[in-house]
Amino acid sequence: MLLNPGISRYEGSSEGHNNPMKPWSALETKAFYLNGASPGPDSGEKLFFYDSPPDGKLPPGKVRAPVFVLIHGLGDEADSWRHLIPLLNAGGFRALAVDLPGFGRSVTRKRISMKNHSAAVLKLIETAAPGAEIYLAGNSAGSIVIESLAFKRPDLIKGLVLIDGSIPGGPSSPGFFILLRFLFSRKWYRAYRNVPEAAWASLYPYYADLEAMPPADRSFLKKRVMERVESRKQEDAYFATQRSLVKTYILRSSSFAKKVKNYKGKIILLHGERDRIITLSQAEAFKNLRSDIRLEIIPGAGHLPHQEKPEKTARYMIEFAEF
Repeated sequence: MLLNPGISRYEGSSEGHNNPMKPWSALETKAFYLNGASPGPDSGEKLFFYDSPPDGKLPPGKVRAPVFVLIHGLGDEADSWRHLIPLLNAGGFRALAVDLPGFGRSVTRKRISMKNHSAAVLKLIETAAPGAEIYLAGNSAGSIVIESLAFKRPDLIKGLVLIDGSIPGGPSSPGFFILLRFLFSRKWYRAYRNVPEAAWASLYPYYADLEAMPPADRSFLKKRVMERVESRKQEDAYFATQRSLVKTYILRSSSFAKKVKNYKGKIILLHGERDRIITLSQAEAFKNLRSDIRLEIIPGAGHLPHQEKPEKTARYMIEFAEF
């Protein structure tokens, strides 16, 4: 990758984090920082991202690699896409995967919100992939980030891949999100710092079968979950994003529904068959907004099908972009 003045290589520094998060080994050489990641004067902000080019031939009829921009969910990082990225590259697609502001290795000094998450992703696209054919993929809360961006810049975004998440289509009552604000208290979050076994167990609801993941994944995730809960910056980002998510759901669900109907790009929903976080009925409610929205169920996957069933997830995404 030819670096432009706003991009630098990631050298392993995670300013503001107690434990710098080491990239997944296969992605270490593809790690970068977008400097000044939010609009306005540069105040030391850095957006961490992976930039992984295609492996060879391009998709049929393409003279330049299309780009999938991958956005993680609440409390996750770009490494969530570690198994999906090489599969997209093998299909002729370039992949950009980010740590949203405040998460993982990204550094922000601005207020964390869904709006600012979308603004940071937009700046990355404009800086790292100007003029490219762009598809956005978001998991869980990340799907709301990409919806917001697509509605703001429909001219820029060719299509959306919503993986186990969207607005509208979340829990049936906004009261669920209000309740989450009390359930997911900082006291609860911080308690994991002294009990690694409990921190590991907190991941179980997000997977169909966490123990069936390969040993390298389990080892990586055990270390990563502790890096998350031990980081004050990650904690702040988690709760600020959660508050913004609640507000977005309560105040903007109806406007999102209208914008989904008016959005000219393509949309596909990918949903883990055994998702315990977002039910299939909620995905079906979103699908009913437009007759052309596809819904594909991924067998044997929970809330993170791109981790548990990356081959199936990648196949659906590539087919979606090509046709």
